[in-house]
Amino acid sequence: MKKLGLCLTILFAALLISAPIFAHHGETNYDTDKLVSVKATVTDFEFINPHVQIYLEAKNDKGEMEKWTCEARSPAMLVRNGGWDKTTLKAGDVITATGFRAKNGTNILRLKEIVLADGTKLPDL
Repeated sequence: MKKLGLCLTILFAALLISAPIFAHHGETNYDTDKLVSVKATVTDFEFINPHVQIYLEAKNDKGEMEKWTCEARSPAMLVRNGGWDKTTLKAGDVITATGFRAKNGTNILRLKEIVLADGTKLPDL
């Protein structure tokens, strides 16, 4: 009986520790029915796990500056499939970022495509 209790305790602890794995949201926080494009200047590029983050500033329709946050795939996937590295983008680069906007209307994009100022499309987002 003690062995059963110990096994159940270990199983419960393993499930409790692994709970964050099940919390990954995928694209459920984004409106995947409509693509949004933003022509902007990169202010920061974080080549970090779990998702690469790109921070932008862009003018809205009224000419006012807006801050945007863009989420790409994991660094490992971008390196393996797209040849990205931590120097792929830098502050000051002008890009057009296209992706799905957050459902809550905030300036957050789940990236699908980045096009550089010279027309080069960055691979595999």
